[in-house]
Amino acid sequence: MRIAINALSAVAGGGVTYLNKLFRHLSEIDNGNEYLIITTRKGKKVLKADYKNFQVLFFKFPSISPVFRLFWEQFYLWYILKKNKINVLYSPANIGLIFFQFPTVVMIQTVAPFHPEMIRKQNIYYRLKFNILKVLTTSSVRRAKKVIFISNKARKEISFYYNLKEENTSLIYHGRDLLFTPDLDRNHLTEIKKKYNLDKFILYVSNIYRYKNFSELILAFSLIKDQVDSHIKLVLVGKSFDDQYTQSLKNLVLAKQMKDRIIFLDHIPYEELPYFYLLCHLFVYPSTCENCPNILIEAMACGAPILSSNIEPMPEICQDAAVYFDPFKPQDISEKIKKVLFDNNLIQNLKQLSLKRANCFSWDETAKKTLCILESSN
Repeated sequence: MRIAINALSAVAGGGVTYLNKLFRHLSEIDNGNEYLIITTRKGKKVLKADYKNFQVLFFKFPSISPVFRLFWEQFYLWYILKKNKINVLYSPANIGLIFFQFPTVVMIQTVAPFHPEMIRKQNIYYRLKFNILKVLTTSSVRRAKKVIFISNKARKEISFYYNLKEENTSLIYHGRDLLFTPDLDRNHLTEIKKKYNLDKFILYVSNIYRYKNFSELILAFSLIKDQVDSHIKLVLVGKSFDDQYTQSLKNLVLAKQMKDRIIFLDHIPYEELPYFYLLCHLFVYPSTCENCPNILIEAMACGAPILSSNIEPMPEICQDAAVYFDPFKPQDISEKIKKVLFDNNLIQNLKQLSLKRANCFSWDETAKKTLCILESSN
């Protein structure tokens, strides 16, 4: 078979991580099929697909803007598929071909368009983006031969919403990257501590969007800043995708007189993340809208003690390897942070449960199950 993978929207974040892991493991288990990766100039720089049965095609036009990309995807991609004699198209970012019939497998990468309460909290740009994405996802799911979900929560809700038949859907979790492990180089660990001036800290890793609940976490930390060790800081790692919201967070930090206790680190190299997970006293994850949060899998794989939002699919992913809180109530978040910080036995137990749960996720299994779906959709 000749399989095309639509990577036009993958330029940063979890989408790039997912595709790079999928490419690598598909190349290891599948020598019989040929893969055509369709991307942009930006995507070509971050996607790693230099395997013998992989070919990368990148295009300038869809790099110009999201509108140009959508137009190109819907009206020119079909021609590229036909020209290259593709048997099946895999679209792992919600959107397949809408105006042309073609054997397509769609993966629901984001469930944000299906959460109206969350959308209402966004700025005008993201409200428009998510509403358009919902319309496009609706058309794509109805035309797809198979739909892949990356959490059971999403599978149940969206299958019910669209009245999808169970045999046309599959649940395939993301995997665990072996880069994330508690067995890290101790010398490099010391270098990371010095580089970022890290000592005792609570960690949150996420790109900055409003639904990621940074403000509630900051408020929660402000409630206990004088009740916990004064050396403990809150470290926020992630790139801002909403400058107005990010500035409001920094203003909140100043208003709560916590400039020296809360650190915004922006983006850090992916290979340095395991050291942050290993070094942190606690990993806190207050997000309110996720599908299959890779970050939680990464943190568990390093043995981080986890406190998490009690909104699904976080409990589905972590199960008993986390202490849960109501992400909309800073008081509840702060109480759970205090509870765990003051209980060393609980911290040690959470670390062990994290490592155990992380072993349930495998990129090899993700690739095998995805390949099975693709081959059956020709």
